Amino acid sequence: MTDDRPADSPVRVLIDLARVDRNVRRLHARAAARGVRVRAHVKGHRTAELALRQRAAGAVGIAVTQLAQARQYVAAGIDDVVIAHPWPEPWRWRETAELARHCRVSAHVDSEAAVEGLADAAAELGVTVGIRVQLGTGLDATATPDGRLLALARAAAARPSLRLDGVTAYQALLSAEDAKDAAAIGRSTAGYCLRIAALMQAAGLPCPGVAVGGTPTADGALAEPGVTEICSGAYALQDGGMLAIGACAPEDVAVTVVATDQEAADRVLDQHPYPWQTALDHQRLASTAPPGARLSPPHICALTPQVRTVTVYEHDEKRRIGIWQVLNTQDTPPARPTNPGRTKGS
Repeated sequence: MTDDRPADSPVRVLIDLARVDRNVRRLHARAAARGVRVRAHVKGHRTAELALRQRAAGAVGIAVTQLAQARQYVAAGIDDVVIAHPWPEPWRWRETAELARHCRVSAHVDSEAAVEGLADAAAELGVTVGIRVQLGTGLDATATPDGRLLALARAAAARPSLRLDGVTAYQALLSAEDAKDAAAIGRSTAGYCLRIAALMQAAGLPCPGVAVGGTPTADGALAEPGVTEICSGAYALQDGGMLAIGACAPEDVAVTVVATDQEAADRVLDQHPYPWQTALDHQRLASTAPPGARLSPPHICALTPQVRTVTVYEHDEKRRIGIWQVLNTQDTPPARPTNPGRTKGS
């Protein structure tokens, strides 16, 4: 496991916990009113403390892409984890099964090889791994043929070491025009998930879960009866990108960036913009502020991988709660085992 993020960052990240709690309550209440679970995708904040706070507020669990980070959340007390990426590497299948020894685990899959690999690893360790059939990529949730999706579901249902948890999809907003239609895109993605779920059930396959990802599309997805889970990342902290498309109000942005080195901070803030943002917008935002000024980060999911800690305040920087570690540990394949019986020249 490695953490190669810089020890010193040209920005300090401040979090307003009162705003966080308000954001969390708002989405959870909207989902609960429709009988839908919320799963917190932790890519936005990457802190165990906030994940536990979301869990206590009603989140069913977390979603994470890195298994190394998943282990850190489980060690902190999280007991329900979705590995929200269809990893193709066999060593990750084994580590997913290992994680299932300590918590409830479900993994996104998009290939029969992954289904079989996860099943074999789980059977070897005597655990059960959940399977969520990923319907497509974030660029196009509808990209995978129906027949292939049904084949994946059948393969998962056939293995005793697996638990077919249902289907999942995330449709990214790819332009400013998409951002204007976020609710409609959420409804369309949910409708597609529900259609595939119905095909699975008609084929005699279980489909207990229909999970749809995304913060700006969440309201649209919630409008479709039959969705069981919303997986959302930015909703707890929000950011400048969400504000720009009306997904939140200014008073909802719970994260502030303090630039300690303006030129270097510009580079940090400009990392991986949303499709409706431009580098010029970021530079203009940063360059108009003197060193030490407070800024709203353009994209929270791109900011947190670049810092080691966040400073948390109760409200408007009136009382400091503490400094939280950002969990940026990345997966690395295990070292190949050596053969102690083999010697030089043998």
